[in-house]
Amino acid sequence: MKLQLALDTADLAVGLELAGKTAMHVDLIEAGTPLLIREGIRAIRELRRRFRGRPIVADIKVIDAGEPIAELAFAAGATIVTVLGCASDEVVKKVVHAARRYEGLVMADSLSVNDIGKRAYELRLLGVNSLCLNRRGLRETRNREERIRLIEELLPTIDLPVYLAGGIDTAELASLRHLPLAGVIVGAAIAEASSPGEAAKKMRSILDG
Repeated sequence: MKLQLALDTADLAVGLELAGKTAMHVDLIEAGTPLLIREGIRAIRELRRRFRGRPIVADIKVIDAGEPIAELAFAAGATIVTVLGCASDEVVKKVVHAARRYEGLVMADSLSVNDIGKRAYELRLLGVNSLCLNRRGLRETRNREERIRLIEELLPTIDLPVYLAGGIDTAELASLRHLPLAGVIVGAAIAEASSPGEAAKKMRSILDG
C-alpha cells in the first residue's frame, strides 16, 4: 500500500520543508489544492525539481476546462492530476487526453459523487487511472470501527485502484492496511506532528507490516 503525502499548506516554503523531511518515507508527494491556489503551477515545478525520485500529484480537482488546466500541470512535471468525479464526461475525457500526451495519470476525487461504484465504473471506461475515496463526502459515522466497516463495504463496488483520504492517523492506519487499498493520503497527521519525519517513518513502517 502506498503512502501519499498531502501538502495542504498554502505556503510553498513550508510545504517544501515538510516534503524534505518526509520524502524518503512516502511514495507520492501531493501539491494540495490550497498550495496550488496560492502558488499556482510554480509549486508543481518546485516539487518536481527537488524530488525527482517521487511522483508528484497535482490536486487541482478539475471541474471545468479540463485539457488546458491539466496540460499546465503535466507540463510543469506533475505525474498525476486530479479531476472531480462529478465533472462531466467531456471534462474527464479532456483531462485524460492531456495525461496521455505527457504519459501522466488521472485520479478522480469522489467528492459530490452519489453512487461511487457506478461512477467509478464510468470513470474507468473514460480512462481514469485511480479514485481518491474522500471520506468528507461519505456519511458521518460515530467511531473508527464504523468508518472502517463503511470503507470495507464500499471497496468491492469500486472498479478502480482506491486511495483513501480524510483524517487518517497512525492509530487508524494499522486497521486500514488490511484493506485492499492502493494507498492512503495523509496530510495533518504528518504535517502537525512534533516530528513530521518520524511520523511519516512510523506510517511507512505500519504499511510495510
